[in-house]
Amino acid sequence: RLERKWQAEDRDRGPSPADTEHQIAVADFVTRGYLRRRVPDEIEAVLATLDAGAMDLIRQSFEEQALGMQQFVEAIVRTGTYDADRIVAFIGGIVDLFLETLRSQAERATVGQTPGTVNWAQVMNHFIECPEIAMFEGSEGGILGTKVASSKDKQPQVQRNNFVDRAKHQSCGIEKIYWAPYVDTMITVEGNESVQFFSPHAPGLDAPRAVLTPELGPDFKDENDKPLYHVQAVAFDEELQDLAVVFSNRMLIMWRLRNREKCQWQQKRELQFDAYRQEIKGAQSAHWQVKLLTIDPQTGQDIHAKKKPDPETEGAMRKTLNETRLAEEAAVQLDIWWNTVLKCWITTDAKGQLSLWDLRVMEGAWLEAFVSPKKVLREHTRLVTSHLELNKNKFTTCSLDRSVVLWDHKNLVPEMKLHGGGAHSASVLSQAYLPRFNSLVTVACEKKVFVWTIDSTAYRGMKGKLSGHQGNVMRVSAGQRVFFTLDEAFIGILWDGATLASLQTISCATIVPRHCTCLPEHGTICLSGRRLNFVEGNEVAAEKLGKPLTKEQQANALNKLKEGASLKESAAPKFCGLADSRACVLSATEVEVRLHSRANPGSSRALFNAPEGEIISAFAASDSRSLSVFGTSKGAIHFIKYRSGFSMKMYPGKREGGDW
Repeated sequence: RLERKWQAEDRDRGPSPADTEHQIAVADFVTRGYLRRRVPDEIEAVLATLDAGAMDLIRQSFEEQALGMQQFVEAIVRTGTYDADRIVAFIGGIVDLFLETLRSQAERATVGQTPGTVNWAQVMNHFIECPEIAMFEGSEGGILGTKVASSKDKQPQVQRNNFVDRAKHQSCGIEKIYWAPYVDTMITVEGNESVQFFSPHAPGLDAPRAVLTPELGPDFKDENDKPLYHVQAVAFDEELQDLAVVFSNRMLIMWRLRNREKCQWQQKRELQFDAYRQEIKGAQSAHWQVKLLTIDPQTGQDIHAKKKPDPETEGAMRKTLNETRLAEEAAVQLDIWWNTVLKCWITTDAKGQLSLWDLRVMEGAWLEAFVSPKKVLREHTRLVTSHLELNKNKFTTCSLDRSVVLWDHKNLVPEMKLHGGGAHSASVLSQAYLPRFNSLVTVACEKKVFVWTIDSTAYRGMKGKLSGHQGNVMRVSAGQRVFFTLDEAFIGILWDGATLASLQTISCATIVPRHCTCLPEHGTICLSGRRLNFVEGNEVAAEKLGKPLTKEQQANALNKLKEGASLKESAAPKFCGLADSRACVLSATEVEVRLHSRANPGSSRALFNAPEGEIISAFAASDSRSLSVFGTSKGAIHFIKYRSGFSMKMYPGKREGGDW
């Protein structure tokens, strides 16, 4: 029926037949399946989807008349702004919005208006008087997950710090950037033959901490002594302290860390990707199998290869050269990652084939002619853009083929492939994981940010689709309790990992970043484009990013926690009630007002916290107006919305040392 409303096919359709209505009435209600989509009681979820165009369409549906509940729902559905995967929650939110408007704006109904209907003026006045959507801020206060502006809590914010990047970057921009906490440096790939290491500490830098350029012979350079290759990707093994670098000439060169403080490295091994045909029974054509050869860094030749006789004829020579060209194309690897659980390197080619390499077998005496991959994964069909370890049991990969694949570390088989059916509709570019909330965040060439729930045992479903970007999202990076997304219009958004609420939106147009990287240990976010730039979080944001607290901050936090806990536990109760129409549970004590979830009253959030030295002395609630009214010991009177905690009006009481 929703689809027919969207297509306007129900315009001439009469009411549903009685038998159809009976089938709907007696249909089985799968509670668990619907609850997984989220309980349909959030008006804000509906308001977040309504833009100016949708509001114009809704206004046209009123046409100077009042609408009943069915007509009101149809008017919003026809805008087409709802999420097809959240129909139950969306319809529930529209019904809640209608009932809330009907109750709060009853006195503004026109003369002769049909009971149980609302007009356009009532709807707009409700939006003006009840702007809950404008004040929702992230917290970790429970499944309702919102904090109110009236609580005056310090919110996480980031701003650009005084870091100045004066280093000379040789190329047109930073193509890839990696954060290596073990050596406390940023590793950059800039489209040239070198890997550069930069320090993230302010006030800035004049040169990189270290520059790694491979020591290769003249066969790898042109007549002007310029290299004929550039860096493709980098990965770091913290256990053996090895850095693996993939080059455009199919080279894989490894460096080992020699001095951590001075960031000194030593070139350790030179390898090269190659391929050979492998006959597969039943296949129409042979399959290319990739291998790694140990080469001479001066000549670029395989040190174990035996010299082959020259072709006898021109045709044989052409065939040999063609076979060599095809093998080189099949052996090109474009990216590399290190997997700490499997203890192997993972590379990908343009067709999305993942090759797992165990190069630790080469430690010591190595007599084999080449190294074959430990395992080859062929679930993706296009280039894999990211590999991410979630925990000791799972890892994920995303690709340009619009899919996200969840893998099992033990069996190396795909447990879940997120592709189509409400998943990404464009190439997936980046991903990040927040272990504290079991949330996997993925972004693609589209404006929405997708959040999935994946714990240590299995995939649990979609958590949400976040709207807020006006351009296609390019990158995502996560701290401990927040994550940051960046779109192609150079707009960055800081999100709360617990509530998935937008905490801050910043414009980065002046620095034109292409990548964003969270540095949890420093409480900063690196925005890299032509140069390195950093935005630094305040005390709250730095803590949410993962910056360790100082001893003084830990002591202050512990004291406040003890004081607050003892005060809340000893506070006398003032009110506890159930809203007849909304089924919301509201409670109040001398120090706070809390809203409890209707499904689980144990999950709650604070709507109001009494200021220090002041207690709540009187409390009352109005269900028809969705208001809570309470007075304090110093004579202040507060009017707040009991669902959101939005402060409608506050009359101040007696000031310290002053008169009433």
